[in-house]
Amino acid sequence: MIKTRYKQFSVINITNLVDVTLVLLVIFMLTSPVMQRSADVSPPSSNEGRIINNLDPLESLILEIDAYGNLSVSGEMVLMEDLRALAEAAYSSGRSEAFVRADRDVRYEVVANALTKLGSSGYLNVGLIQESGAGNSEIH
Repeated sequence: MIKTRYKQFSVINITNLVDVTLVLLVIFMLTSPVMQRSADVSPPSSNEGRIINNLDPLESLILEIDAYGNLSVSGEMVLMEDLRALAEAAYSSGRSEAFVRADRDVRYEVVANALTKLGSSGYLNVGLIQESGAGNSEIH
């Protein structure tokens, strides 16, 4: 009887698989920041989401930001430095909801600062008002 010297192995060599995976990982890590920065985002109008037709200024704090970054509450101009104190006073007086209505051309930094000030004054959930697809202002 003849004996074979070598036995067959049924094990997969994963070294090549690991090499390919690491190369793909490096490629994706290098290209992901480029993909995120290359898009110019302009939020569209939408008919999706929760729609509220009427807001009561006595129950909700409505902050409006124009294209130049000027803030106003109930038609009165407010400075960014005074927004936190105003929001704390409104929250303590019973206004449990806050909404931000920002112009589409306003800088993101202004909106982010306003949301931060509202969050630090007690408003944990802030609604954003956008134009609906029909053309009238509604909350989504």
